[in-house]
Amino acid sequence: MIQFLVDNPLFVILLCLGLGYLFGKINLGKFPNNATLGTLYAAIIMNIIITSNGGHYAGDSVAVMKNLFFALFTFVLGYEAGPVFKNSVKASGISSSLKLVGLSLFYCACVLGCAFALCKIFGFSPAKASGFLAGSQTQSTILNGESDVVAYAITYILATIGLITFVQEGAPAITKVHLTKSVAEKIGSTLKGGKSKAAEALKVNVQIRAYRIDASSSYINKTISELTCEYKGRLHIEEVYRHDKIIGVNPELAVQYSDIIIVAGRIKDIDRFNKNGLTEITDEKYLDLEITKVDVVIAAEKVDNLLDKFADYGIIINRVRRNGRKISMPGEFIEEDVLTVTGKTKSIEECIENIGFIKTIGEDSDLPVLLLSIALAIALGLIKIPGLGFSLGTSCCSLIIGMIIGCSFEAFPIAGQMSGGARWMLKSLGLNLFIAATALERPLSLDGILNFDNVYIVISGIISVFIPAALAVAFGFFILKLSAADLYGGICGCATSTTALNSLTEKTKSTIFTVGYAPAFVTSNICLTLVGTLLLSML
Repeated sequence: MIQFLVDNPLFVILLCLGLGYLFGKINLGKFPNNATLGTLYAAIIMNIIITSNGGHYAGDSVAVMKNLFFALFTFVLGYEAGPVFKNSVKASGISSSLKLVGLSLFYCACVLGCAFALCKIFGFSPAKASGFLAGSQTQSTILNGESDVVAYAITYILATIGLITFVQEGAPAITKVHLTKSVAEKIGSTLKGGKSKAAEALKVNVQIRAYRIDASSSYINKTISELTCEYKGRLHIEEVYRHDKIIGVNPELAVQYSDIIIVAGRIKDIDRFNKNGLTEITDEKYLDLEITKVDVVIAAEKVDNLLDKFADYGIIINRVRRNGRKISMPGEFIEEDVLTVTGKTKSIEECIENIGFIKTIGEDSDLPVLLLSIALAIALGLIKIPGLGFSLGTSCCSLIIGMIIGCSFEAFPIAGQMSGGARWMLKSLGLNLFIAATALERPLSLDGILNFDNVYIVISGIISVFIPAALAVAFGFFILKLSAADLYGGICGCATSTTALNSLTEKTKSTIFTVGYAPAFVTSNICLTLVGTLLLSML
């Protein structure tokens, strides 16, 4: 049996992948769990079983697969990150975006200095160095063919838990600005800015909230129409629960004491609405609405009363484009106007019937352009930089080329299209197949994993999470003068941790931290990848 596993590495890799995705579906509460970690654990266990029975893989048997998978993963990561970065700069403004880029560069410099010092103190080999650095920053692009996957597994878990704790407790302790207060301050300062780009970005930040009507509320006996008329279509009551049963929503329905109403709208409108005898309900069953954001193309020559119709259906208009240019809300809509709208999927489909259609991106992928771009990235990654003696590496070049292709396709959708399904497949399978192949490439033993030297890996992982993050918070708040909300989101982006960002969103019920997250996230994806290369060249 062991010989069969040794002779068939492709079977073992796919087995680990399947077990990893299965494990990733298990909810472990606050303990981090995903398909990548599941695949890593499965591959380590398989490797221990094979090694303990005298088997091992030859280096060449998985090397080609591993490098190809990783190039696909980093290219798609860049393809998706490029437009996000460009749009974030437009939304939050050049000045704020440059500060967040500066925050990310400072953070990456701190990570490099901290990692180098720890490697020298504890005498880490290059393999352990890249492994613990990749795990402590939850940044898989730092990994390479020689990385210690055990060090990566240990520090990844520590980093995920540690960063969530830091952004929720540590960062507010340094700035003296509580998370809830940071949200309020950001919304207040943005709304005062009137027509600033950041204000426009927040105005389309649609949220869904559930409220119970209290006995003291002046909303009792008011109709749905009366409750929402002053918001001019920017806020909509999606559903009403009475005695825990859904009742039909219509403009003449009068709400009663103890009704639970589900409200969708922009942040500032919801904040105004909920200050009148309401108690917020966080039960997921009330918030499980199928909300989508799509582009709608007007197909009729002229459309009357569209705003009123959208309001009736609870659809919010985020943006209007005419002849490719963004315009303010027009008095009337004409053929070929493109409206970016947010609302329930079914409501949007019903509302635009006989008016227009939902604009969809084709499902085909431009494979010649995409594959040639990946090949170019791999070639560039092999070229050593003159005078420095090292190359940027496949991962960094794939990331950069991916960003360029992604941005160019968004601006000029002629060549370079990649469907959503293809992106998910290449990104998810690319990373996890690489993880499995890397974990199987070199023999592992249980004694090696339980080695006392791994205590130093734990210590290094903890230090690498908290020290750079704490220094970056102080730098961003006291030197760059970033707002607390932008800073907290920015730190999550610096550490490329979507998990930490989600923890802030869940705790505050606000997505406002994404404004600071995007520029820092994209910058760190590139810089942390480069940090891994620089660290190895310094050791």
